[in-house]
Formats: sequence, structure tokens, C-alpha cells
Amino acid sequence: MHRDRDAKKLQQKDHHQSDRSMIIVDLMARFKRYRYKIIVALLVIIILFYLYSQKEYGSELMSQQEFKQPMDRLSEQLLFQGQNKNLHSNNTTNDRFLQGAAGYCNFPNPASIKEGSHHLDTQGYKLQLALMMIRHGDRTPLHTLANRPNPRISCKFSKNEKQTHWIVDKFITRLQNADKDGSFESMQRYPNQPYCRQSYLTPQGAVQELLNGLQAKHKYIDGLDLFQQDFSERKVLVKSTVYPRTYQSANAFMFGFLSDYDTRLKIYKAKTDFCSEKDSGLNCHCPGLEKYSKPLKNMRKMSKPLLQSIANFKRKMSSILSVDVKEIRSLTHVFDSLMVRVCHDVPLPCNKARDSCVDRTIVDTLWGLVGDDLLHHYLYNENHLKTQHLKFHPLLVEMYARMKNITKRSSSTKFVLYSGHDITLTPFLMLLGIYDGKWPPYASTLALELYSKEEGSKLHYFLKVIYNGIDKTRELKFCRGLDMCKFKYFEQFVNTHLENMGLDDYDSECLSS
Repeated sequence: MHRDRDAKKLQQKDHHQSDRSMIIVDLMARFKRYRYKIIVALLVIIILFYLYSQKEYGSELMSQQEFKQPMDRLSEQLLFQGQNKNLHSNNTTNDRFLQGAAGYCNFPNPASIKEGSHHLDTQGYKLQLALMMIRHGDRTPLHTLANRPNPRISCKFSKNEKQTHWIVDKFITRLQNADKDGSFESMQRYPNQPYCRQSYLTPQGAVQELLNGLQAKHKYIDGLDLFQQDFSERKVLVKSTVYPRTYQSANAFMFGFLSDYDTRLKIYKAKTDFCSEKDSGLNCHCPGLEKYSKPLKNMRKMSKPLLQSIANFKRKMSSILSVDVKEIRSLTHVFDSLMVRVCHDVPLPCNKARDSCVDRTIVDTLWGLVGDDLLHHYLYNENHLKTQHLKFHPLLVEMYARMKNITKRSSSTKFVLYSGHDITLTPFLMLLGIYDGKWPPYASTLALELYSKEEGSKLHYFLKVIYNGIDKTRELKFCRGLDMCKFKYFEQFVNTHLENMGLDDYDSECLSS
């Protein structure tokens, strides 16, 4: 009886083993039949997980994937090694998009560091002072598209940024242990939050300014020996407006610029127009500006084709966004909210119901319209021009005074940084007469450089103006076509530019109503 029971158990065990063997054989056959599909599926899952972890856009972006349109996405090669490789590159390319809207992004690239220097055309001259105005780096938008939330952008440096830009780790290590600056209301010195809040500097923006600083170091310190191998903190002055994006941009720029020095500079708070009563000797309170705040009745009108193009664009955007055309008001607001998607490779808005999307062509068309709009309201409005000449006169006087002190040998300051905004840089370009009608890209730079040259027993001084790596000196009317502008010509401009705009002296204009 026991033998029968044992035999039955062995028979059941053999039966189970046979079933398992058949199942394994069947699974192996299925895997062999579908192995390529399984491998491909696993690879897709791994790639998607990697991309998500690298981009760090968060759950809100994942919910937007249904709006992804069939357009070529800006790749890592474009971001770091593409044709538009240089900060403020003047290179030509067949891709109009890169020369248009995407040029506004000013993708950071380490290959730009040793380019854009002007050593050759300054031989025989000694650099005495560099005054540099920057626009903050890449930021999250100030505005939101109707019924479409802005994507969430990580405010922590990605592995890709750390691996591509050697200075990032050094930057983080130094600043994460630095004391907070009480002057700037305990703002963080660099982007270091899970997600960037509205209008905050992004890690990409910080990298842009780090590279700007390195580029300035290569030119001014390594190439032109600005500090004459005798650096001290008193030779440098840094001013920033009281916003996290400009304060963090100033920190990043100066870290790149002074990367060979173990120093912590004080950053001074400044107004948006950088008016300083102490440094200019002028009153910053100017109620007289209000009388020029409205456009003139005889202001040049937009051409009918341009007005029609703007109307057509607004209708197209209202259709894609499913909103009334009246909600599409400012072109610059629409552009601002779209560019975070372009600059961070986030899908542009789509309307599935109407099978329509914002694509590269639409963004580039918008870039052109924004330029025409800015030209019209800035350069074709005499009152606006008068406002900017009057408003930024104190800053111009301060810059002139700093140069004058160098010529008198009564100042040790060699480098001044003004960290501001597009609404700082654009009017100042207008004042100098070199505004090209284009919205200044992120991390744009404007440098006023003072040089000296010995001629016989006398020391003469000259000015150069560099905008985004391009020498603009010849374009300055007061420089009379010279590559090295005589300092006395700049002095004449400072003393006469208000009069040339039909304005009285600064104090009289500001006090009048």
C-alpha cells in the first residue's frame, strides 16, 4: 500500500516536471519568435527613462506629451556642438531658424571661450578699463500663453551640464558653501531648486554667464593683461539689479571671470537703469520723464502689409490655442512664453481637435514680427528715444567719469560689471545709436573698453565698443568711422547727446513738467 502511494507521488511529480518543461519550452519558443520586438521595447523604455531623468522637466511636461508635434527637436548636438556653436556667434548657417528665434536662446558652448577676442586690432594699445553690461542668462518666462501653462524647468544643474562644462562643478562647490548676501535679501547665489519659479534664472542661463565670464577672462586678463598681473578686489566693481536672475547671473559671470583667483566680491544693488547719484553726481529722481511717455501723434505708422501680417499671426495663434483673438495682445508676451519651449527642447503647443500646431516656421515668423514691432515702437517714436536718452544719461555720465578718472590716473578700478535686463541693454544700445531692432539674446554683452597709446611723449586714450563679440566702434556716429575712437569724441557725445535729441540739460528736463 505504501509502495502504491509512493509510486503515485513519483508519477505526479514527473507529470508536474513535464508540465513545467513544456511551459519553459513554450516560453523559449515565444521569446525566440518575438525576441527582436522584446529587445526593441526594452531599449525604448531605457531610452525614455534616461531622457526623462536628464531633462528633469517633471510631471507637468509628461502630461503635455500628447501635444507633441511632428517637428525636428533640437538635439544635444545642437545644444553643445552644433553649427550655432558660439555664444553670440556670427556664423552663417542654412537653417534660418538658428539665425532667427533659436539665436535668442544663445545656446551655451565651451568652444566659444577662445573666440571673439580682439587682440589683433588692439596691438600697440594698452587696455586700461573695461565696462561691461550684461543681460541675464536664460530664464523661465515672465508671461503665460492663454490657457496653456508654462512647462516646469529644473533649477538644478543636470549631469549633462556638469560633464560638458568643466567649470560647473567648481562653481557649485565654491558657492554652495558661501554665505548668503544680506544685501540681496538672502537670494541664492546660483540656481538650486527643484523647479525654477516664474522669471528665474535656469541652470542653462548660469552656464551662459559662466562662459561669458571665461570669455572675458581669456580676452581681458590672459590676453590684454588688464590687471597687469597684480589683481586685487578693489580693481573690480559689480552692480546688479535686485532680481534673482540678474544677481545669479552676476555671480556666475564673475566666477568665470575670476576663476584663477580665490576671492568673494561684494555685489552692489542697483536700479534697473543703473542710475547712481553717488557715481554720476546727478539726481535719479526725474519726474520730467513722464511728459515723453506717450507716442507722438505724428509717429510713423506701421505699414499696411506689416499690420496685416501681425493680424494674420494673431488669428493663427488664437485658432491653435482655442481662444478669442483679442486675448493674443502683445507679440513679445507670446514670444517670451514660447521661447522656454524652444530653448529647452519642450514640445510646442498643439490643438489635437483642429490638427494644428505651433511649429518652427511660426516661431521664426513671430521672431521677425517682434523685431519689426520693436523697431517701430523704439526707433520710430521720437518721444521714446528722448525718454531713453534722458533716463540713461546718468549711467552714461558715470561710465564717462570712470574713464576720465583713468586718464587722470585717479582711479584703480579696472573692470565694472552691470548685470541687468533687456530693458537696460536695449535703451542703452539705442542711446549709442547701434540698436539693430532685435531683442537682445539671453546673456548678451555690451563692453565699453578704454585703451591708451603712447605717441611721442604723450599718452592718448581711445574707446572701443563691442556688442555680443562684434566690434561696433565704426558704427558709432560720434566715432567718425574710426576703429579706435578718440576719447575726446566720446566726451563730446556725452556732453551733447541730449541737445542733439532736442532736449535741454538733464536737470532742467527732469524738473520740468
